[in-house]
Amino acid sequence: MIDFISWIFSTGETTLAIIFGLNAVFIAFVILLENRTPERTLTWLFVLFTFPVIGFILYLFFGHDWHHRRSRRRLRASYAATRAWRTIADRSTLCHGGTLLESDLRKLAVSTTGIPTSCNNQATVLTDAHTKYPRLIAALRRAKSSIDVEYFIFRYDTIGKEIVDILIERAQAGVRVRFMVDGYGSLGFGRKAFRRMRAAGIKATYFAPLITTFSFFKANYRDHRKIVIIDGQIAFTGGINIGDEYLGKSKIGPWRDTSLEIRGPAVADLAALFNEAWFKTTQSPNPPLPSAIPPAGDQCLNVIPSGPTTDWYAIREVFLAMIHGARRSIRIETPYFIPDTSILDALINAALRGVDVTIIFPKRPDSLMLRWVAFTYIGEVVRAGGRAFEYPAGFIHQKVIIADDEVATLGTCNIDIRSFMLDFEVNILMSHPDTIRHLLDDFVADLRLSNEITFEQFTDRPFLRRIAESLARLVAPLL
Repeated sequence: MIDFISWIFSTGETTLAIIFGLNAVFIAFVILLENRTPERTLTWLFVLFTFPVIGFILYLFFGHDWHHRRSRRRLRASYAATRAWRTIADRSTLCHGGTLLESDLRKLAVSTTGIPTSCNNQATVLTDAHTKYPRLIAALRRAKSSIDVEYFIFRYDTIGKEIVDILIERAQAGVRVRFMVDGYGSLGFGRKAFRRMRAAGIKATYFAPLITTFSFFKANYRDHRKIVIIDGQIAFTGGINIGDEYLGKSKIGPWRDTSLEIRGPAVADLAALFNEAWFKTTQSPNPPLPSAIPPAGDQCLNVIPSGPTTDWYAIREVFLAMIHGARRSIRIETPYFIPDTSILDALINAALRGVDVTIIFPKRPDSLMLRWVAFTYIGEVVRAGGRAFEYPAGFIHQKVIIADDEVATLGTCNIDIRSFMLDFEVNILMSHPDTIRHLLDDFVADLRLSNEITFEQFTDRPFLRRIAESLARLVAPLL
């Protein structure tokens, strides 16, 4: 080892030339072979040119698509049996009626995901954690046959321990419980909790744990979904994780977020997504999907998954179509606003043609850098005639888009490039008047608490802050 180090110092110029030569080859690889979006290509070029060695290592962890096409084909083949139920005639019924925008969005959702529109559902909007947690806990206590839990963040704090205790009690009563949390988002969940759960008969695991060799170079791909399925009949999904911060126990105030409680045939769609993630993580066979789920209401829903293993970035495509298709209004609530070029251009275009574009984002985010980046994009939308509001009463964490007050999507996907392309996400497309009215009422309530950012305020920002924002935007495509 000492001889090797001595050789490096004695042949410094040659070694440096080799390093930069390899870096140039690697840059050509990035440009020519991976066909990235221009903004991601330019960002990685900046990193690679600026930090030749470190940039290479960063790229291995955070840049390269380890879910290449062959892996995707193998994964789809593994899921073939799981997805077979989607072709059943009584589950492929298309919803009738609705506007042209709704019809187009549903067709897009089906074509990009392969999941048919599901009718005869009941979707209940859970405006915040104070509404969600009691309903979730009550449903868990009533579980008779199975519980599947999948979260990005599951903290072993007061609310987390309460739910774990319920899961253990249900498992000891004979209920089959599977528990999966993301290896990064729930990194602090703890071995003690896992030992307790496994001792009670719960199958508990991390999705892509950070410290295993197998997942070493896939640490950049996270499971950002939040799904709970109970007895194959009830599902919870949306933006709310499990943690005391959602109940107001946070330095930045309560986390304002929204989830859904779903009953009806769409539960099987979410169950299939859980099975896919479970198989990918454990390689264990899945139990049969729920069959013959009885009608629970009159709502048509589209379950829209997206992630690095899917053929299309379906949620992003639906977002884009909603913005382009809107004729009257686009209402957005998002914790992070780092759109790619197409989404940003669509919002600017909508504002310029007279669509009421209104965006609510947090004044006190969990990352100051992400707020800086958001401002650079927000300013362009406001300059085009859109309106932007900062929410000061806590941390806006919900991900809701409402188009023309008639169709909406709610789920786990933020408006940022990571959520569009790297994380495993799921959103629900909805159009029932009662659901839309509930989301609109919540939007108006949040708007009343928020402060508008005018274009004059945007242009009057301090010079040093503008520099910080511009520097942060350089790496925005990697965030």
